[in-house]
Amino acid sequence: MPYVEYACEGRLLFRTEASEGAHYVPRIHEIVVIDDVPYQVVDVEYWARRLGSSERRLVWPTVYVVPVRGEEWKQRLERRVPRESEGKPPVRY
Repeated sequence: MPYVEYACEGRLLFRTEASEGAHYVPRIHEIVVIDDVPYQVVDVEYWARRLGSSERRLVWPTVYVVPVRGEEWKQRLERRVPRESEGKPPVRY
C-alpha cells in the first residue's frame, strides 16, 4: 500500500495509507485540519520508491505543512459565513 506523508517544520506528523489507484493529496496553499489545528500546505514532493524485490516503483507523496495562526484562521472562517440578504435591490425603471 502506498502512503501519503505529512511533515511539519522538519518532522513527520503522520502518514496515511491509500489505495494504489487513488490517493488524496492536498494542493499547495490548501488548508488541512489535523487534530483540530489548521495547517497550510506549502509544498508537495513526490518520491518513487521500490516495491518489494521487483523493479516496480510507487510514487510516495510527502506533503509539507505549516501551522496557521489562530487570528488568521478566525478571519478565514468569518469570510466563509454567508451574509444575510438585505432584500432585493430597488427597481430603477
